[in-house]
Amino acid sequence: MMHSVQRIVGMSRIAVRQRMQFRFDFIMTLVSTLMFSVLYFMLWKAIYQYSVEAVLPWQQLITYVMIGQAINFARWSPAERAPTYEVARRVRSGDIALDLIRPVDFQVQRFMEAAGFFAVEMLWVNIPAMLLLICILGISPPPDLYALLGFMVSLVIGFLVAFSLNSIVMMISFLTTNTFGIQIAKRALVDIFAGTLIPFEFFPAAMRTVLECLPFQAMAYIPLSIYTGRLSGWTMIESLLEQLVWAAVMIIISRLLWMKAAKRLTINGG
Repeated sequence: MMHSVQRIVGMSRIAVRQRMQFRFDFIMTLVSTLMFSVLYFMLWKAIYQYSVEAVLPWQQLITYVMIGQAINFARWSPAERAPTYEVARRVRSGDIALDLIRPVDFQVQRFMEAAGFFAVEMLWVNIPAMLLLICILGISPPPDLYALLGFMVSLVIGFLVAFSLNSIVMMISFLTTNTFGIQIAKRALVDIFAGTLIPFEFFPAAMRTVLECLPFQAMAYIPLSIYTGRLSGWTMIESLLEQLVWAAVMIIISRLLWMKAAKRLTINGG
């Protein structure tokens, strides 16, 4: 058992080391994140400047949107694109056969890679971006220690949902061998339906009800609402439990798709 755990952790470490050869990727991700954050800051400032009624207090809104950019699971980053495109490339080349005969489950391999990338991006992009936004644009920090801890837990659960969604895209690559268009569509879907760019409070009541019944909220709206203090106490705990349920559901769905896709996989190359 211990040997298996060490082997799995070792795979994550190798994936991180390979990706760290391209540090410039992470630096440019940080730069682009800050650029988009400034653009969204100016956009929302202009909207609020000419708004008759404010749906959310300005400081709470801009903190929500800016932190949303810092932790964006749909961002075009190394951690987002590397696992998905690598699987599609290996399917096209036939190298996927090597992954399938390894003693470690294919999805576990991909999860450990994604977890390693998530940790590296958190250190190289997310945390520096959050600190810079707090210092430069005056974004508010979490209101208290409980909000900070809840936000961190919620972010980890959000990663599980994001990985499951990416895993579903990976399974589609088994059938199409190309996921570029699907990945673009998924990014747009997550940006809107997860509440990354626009808080749910700005949507019509009927649409908000629908969005709150989808798993995408676990990737942005819930973590950001905890960060800003809109979810606290027992409400925060309920939201975290809801996230866990969605994570379990998405993992089960991705697992079932994997079992089906593996049977229909055609190995190319030689």
